[in-house]
Amino acid sequence: MRKWPALGNADDARAAELLGEKIKAAFNQKFLQPRTGRYAAAFQSCQAFALYNGLVPDDERSLALNVLAQNIAAHENHLTTGIFGTKFLLNVLSDAGRADLAFDIANQKTFPGWGYMIDRGATTLWEHWAFSDNTYSHNHPMFGSVGEWFYKALAGIQPAPDAVGFDKIIIKPQAVGDLKWVNASYDSVHGMIVSEWSLKQGRFKLHVRVPIGATATIYIPATDISSVTESGKQISHAEGVTLLGQTEKNVIVTVGSGDYFFESAI
Repeated sequence: MRKWPALGNADDARAAELLGEKIKAAFNQKFLQPRTGRYAAAFQSCQAFALYNGLVPDDERSLALNVLAQNIAAHENHLTTGIFGTKFLLNVLSDAGRADLAFDIANQKTFPGWGYMIDRGATTLWEHWAFSDNTYSHNHPMFGSVGEWFYKALAGIQPAPDAVGFDKIIIKPQAVGDLKWVNASYDSVHGMIVSEWSLKQGRFKLHVRVPIGATATIYIPATDISSVTESGKQISHAEGVTLLGQTEKNVIVTVGSGDYFFESAI
């Protein structure tokens, strides 16, 4: 619970928090196999549902992720999910740093998957993973969550957890598989947000546009902070760019509104 509830109703906020904790405990008591990370039958949807909704205890989270990854591998990097589990699956993998595995799933050319649909002439999403000429719709939002995943994971456009109308933005692109470029934009209430990147010969180029009235935290894929530039200047000397830190895979900066052109070695 936030220290200051948005509506100022601290008692209601605390009651909701306590109810959430009670539900989480009951869920885990019913479905979690302790010290294994396995939920119910440990199907992909079982694991992804618990992980996506923050129901997994901290000491079981890595185990639950491993169980999910093992199930995916057992199906040769194919999904076995339906309408809800599919959304959870792609997001859980990407948030856990496994966007590469999510990309493999999304790019599958054999049944089931979106590539399978495309290879069979689909120009819109089917209602069912299998083709049917008389039962299921051939233009259906059933598995449309992959479009959301393009924006959130590949382009990396996300609202910050405490954002209001995208006034605080996270840009965290993920270069995965054999993907060489992504061009994405989102017309937020503050204005157009842009994340465009390309990868060529180990050089990552990222163009970000932050609308007026917003700020952004940007994760720039990089192996060495000294390789990161913005508009040709070293990141530490770039105008309007504040260096926040570095992780194993990214250099993290914060910026205000405007256009930024980053380049790095990965």
